[in-house]
Amino acid sequence: MAIYKILRKTERFGDSFCVCDSKDAGVGSCDQFLMELSLRDCSVYTQRAYAIGLAHFFSWLHASGDDPDQVTRQIVGSYITEFAQGAKRGAVGARGTQKPRQPRTINHRLSVLASYFEHCIRRDTEDGRGPWKGRINPASGNPLTEELRHGMIGRDLPACQRQRDGFRRRIPRTLPKILEPAAIQKLIDSAGSYRDKAILILLSRAGQRIGDWSRVAGRHGILGMELEDVDRKRRFITVRLKGARDQHRVPVTDDFWPIYEEYLRTERRAAPDVHAIWIASRKGQGKPLRYASFESVLRYIGRRAGISVHPHLFRHTLAQGVLEATGNIKLAQEILGHSHLSTTADLYLRVDQHAMVTALERVKANTGRAKKNRSWPSAKAAQYVFEYDDKTISELERTIAQASAIEPPGGDS
Repeated sequence: MAIYKILRKTERFGDSFCVCDSKDAGVGSCDQFLMELSLRDCSVYTQRAYAIGLAHFFSWLHASGDDPDQVTRQIVGSYITEFAQGAKRGAVGARGTQKPRQPRTINHRLSVLASYFEHCIRRDTEDGRGPWKGRINPASGNPLTEELRHGMIGRDLPACQRQRDGFRRRIPRTLPKILEPAAIQKLIDSAGSYRDKAILILLSRAGQRIGDWSRVAGRHGILGMELEDVDRKRRFITVRLKGARDQHRVPVTDDFWPIYEEYLRTERRAAPDVHAIWIASRKGQGKPLRYASFESVLRYIGRRAGISVHPHLFRHTLAQGVLEATGNIKLAQEILGHSHLSTTADLYLRVDQHAMVTALERVKANTGRAKKNRSWPSAKAAQYVFEYDDKTISELERTIAQASAIEPPGGDS
């Protein structure tokens, strides 16, 4: 059975990923699609995630005996069903009982497949030949991409939202979990080194992603910071946002700086050419701290403190705290570094049932007072389009009468 994997390759125009089997034989259509992602300046994280998804799908296809060029909606449906249940076939292998995957993970995998098949359909339709020419996208139901649609009534098939999103999962609209202030302080106190204390303080006070320092995917977030990213004079730090294309400056509270200075003075041991702030202390000593190593440390700290925690909980906690304290969603967006205000709103703005009941009761009370205080117009006022009061109507009638008296008889003479 062929097990498909991903490889990163470096070309003259930049780095990209490819999908290949156990004999390192590449899949041409996948490589072309991933190359297109690279040329479109998609982040390395996006390219890698799409490559992993395609490798898993092609491994599943090979195990199922299906032809990659003859994929149908039924085949995609079977794959998504197994993928949703956590039955990891192919690249990962089935080991034990797997937990069902989250709706966001399933929908992301569908997006990967839909984008890949759209690329195949566009390529073969433009070339005028190939197995995907004129086909309907099996992962989305779209017959053509928007670029190839005529845009004229009667010449395009009508878009069907239900058909297009038939495999997608509904994402529950719930508020992210948060940590209580006492729990955050207990975690910081349970950390065994100044490095870990400083990172936890940054996570809880700055609200940035933990990120990573990776040779494959680059660096971003708190773990991707270098020494020059810390502005001690202005009390700011600079982090690379997810995708490593933009930089983001955020202020840091005063309790971070003494711990940070102590870490630099007593614990940071790195070669002169290593500019990373956070250095691994055990395995990989002297090298930049990686996400996997920090996650292992955080699990240990959580067990000592008796708290279930993962790095992103700190970000959710700070975002929710900013919104509750200020009610300013724009401020929360700037701190978190979201590109779109809608991202912040979708994640952190929820209206609970109690708030809705209270709002409806207020509307009912205000409506009742308005009806009670409302002065209904007289019968004479009802003859007019606008709700004039009687005094205004008298003035209007007097003006009309005076104008009629001034106008000479006969009208046109």
